[in-house]
Amino acid sequence: MESLSITTMEQQPILVISVLISFTVLGVILGRMTSTKSVDDFALGGRNLGFFSSLMTLSGTFVSAVTLMVYTSFVYIYGISAAWIFVGYTLGFLFFIPFALKLYRLSLEHNFFTLTDYFVFRYGRRTARWVIGVIFIWYVGLLSTQLLVGSNLLNEMGGIPVSWAKLGMLVTVLVYLLVGGFGSVVKTDIFQFLVIFLVLILVTMTLNRGGDVPPEMYNPFNAGPVNIIAFLLLGILTPFATQDYWQKVFSMKNERVVKQSFSVGAGINILLTVALTYVGLIARSSFPINGSVANEHAEMMVLRTFTELVPPEFQIVVMIAFFAAILSTSDTYLFLLSLNVTNDLFPRKEESAANGIGRIRYALVAVGLMALLIALFFQRIEDIVVTFKALGIGIAPVIFYDWAGKHDKKSVVLSLLIMALVSLSVSVYMMGTAGEINPAIAFVSIGTSALTYGISYSLRRQKK
Repeated sequence: MESLSITTMEQQPILVISVLISFTVLGVILGRMTSTKSVDDFALGGRNLGFFSSLMTLSGTFVSAVTLMVYTSFVYIYGISAAWIFVGYTLGFLFFIPFALKLYRLSLEHNFFTLTDYFVFRYGRRTARWVIGVIFIWYVGLLSTQLLVGSNLLNEMGGIPVSWAKLGMLVTVLVYLLVGGFGSVVKTDIFQFLVIFLVLILVTMTLNRGGDVPPEMYNPFNAGPVNIIAFLLLGILTPFATQDYWQKVFSMKNERVVKQSFSVGAGINILLTVALTYVGLIARSSFPINGSVANEHAEMMVLRTFTELVPPEFQIVVMIAFFAAILSTSDTYLFLLSLNVTNDLFPRKEESAANGIGRIRYALVAVGLMALLIALFFQRIEDIVVTFKALGIGIAPVIFYDWAGKHDKKSVVLSLLIMALVSLSVSVYMMGTAGEINPAIAFVSIGTSALTYGISYSLRRQKK
């Protein structure tokens, strides 16, 4: 890859490190403004989030580095037909509202902290551990992806070695989470999303366009029916199976905030679709696929679009926006994983607030190091995202069966176990044969989970 033609590139390492330190300091300051007198304060911000805070933290988590890189990479490969995944996300936000209201009421009655608490309430802790097992693997993979994307950016823009870059991203997030807990997540999400949104508008207005976009890139069905349906399913089912959305619901002030934040968030998704689709098309026109240079380099072409085609005077702003996207999602994932450890895997019924908060802080460090090790092992961004996303989405059919009143402990365990084994096996097979993971793997996890639960539930009902 050609080196960036920025006059200050020799000074970029210092600039990049300064940005990281600035985000760390900002997070610590915002964290110090947050009450941490109780575990409820530290874990859910006192369950008192208003509309603006809820909307910003929902959108800040949604617009992750994965969204910026992977979705735009799909546009680079398939054209505007990749926007079907955002159509799915928009519908998913709207469809989720009735279920979110149900969750909110239950969370007040039963003091829920995480998605697993809901399954503990429904089926008991032994069954719920299977749910948290799948979720934990999923989120550690997603957190590792954020570190991988961030390290590529630090390496590309500042020449910082990838391994050190991954460590630097993790330390930044850890420091301010250790200080302020969930309050730091919310407050930094508000700042980070505003930065991301403004910069995306700036980028779309200032990108230097390259050559012509191939005509097929404007075909809304270019990705093919299988990928399009997979995109839609990934988007629609995400809120139902994603614990960060559940936790945000548990932390909201009232039912009106729940309705408004998801409704307005669906509209914001549409605006983001337009901006990121435009960036992806510019990437394809400026850095066309050349013969043997296949889809595996799409994410790097997108990164080059953000780093090389934006006017030099705006590149520092773009870098800040990328860091904001990475950190706003990484802090949410890391904090949720720490709660999975302390609240779900190793709960303690009677402990002081100080001990409870202390255990969350120890878990933050332990989970962060685990994600760092995975990030040091993997290299290709899309494969990690699609593999772990498909695995996590496989929980959605179980939730739908539960919502419909079809409760059965053994069917929950069986469907999640078989789904996880089949989904991961197919991912390994795809990597071995095709060299990449196809989004259509979503059909495997969703279909396996739904069929297994349906068959198991029916057979057990007949026996009764």
